[in-house]
Amino acid sequence: MHAMHPSKQNFFSIRRSRGGFSFLELMIVLAIVGVVSAAAAFSFSQLSGSQTLDKATLSVIAVLNSAHSMAQSSKDASNFGVRIFKNKVTSFEGSYGTGNTDYPFSNLIAISTSTGIGTDIIFNNLYGNTSASGTIKLYLVASPQTSSTIRVFSTGAIERD
Repeated sequence: MHAMHPSKQNFFSIRRSRGGFSFLELMIVLAIVGVVSAAAAFSFSQLSGSQTLDKATLSVIAVLNSAHSMAQSSKDASNFGVRIFKNKVTSFEGSYGTGNTDYPFSNLIAISTSTGIGTDIIFNNLYGNTSASGTIKLYLVASPQTSSTIRVFSTGAIERD
């Protein structure tokens, strides 16, 4: 059998002998990796946003429940309240400006309230009832349709929808 001259070998046998990847193959692999990475990053950001929203919602509920409990226990014979801002809530005793404690949220989250609530929710001493009943909506700034709603009843009860 006679050996083929190296210049007459076909393309595939030359390619196999080099043992490397062509530029086109490398570009295809990089494109696939890029698409998969982008999809993973998008999914992670959505998951992260939802987790941040859940954490903020639970924080607001905890602050509201704490103010309600303090009012019912008649601590310092005082009313207790929570002031709602766009990116935080502030608990206070008596009136706003007395013993304030701020609870800021991630810049991914914003808050809005129904007209019945306004900015302050004050729980009355001993009974824990409030004249500020309505809803508090927390939502993702980048995706406002992703939201969580907290309902505050005139009895002082707090419920997550």
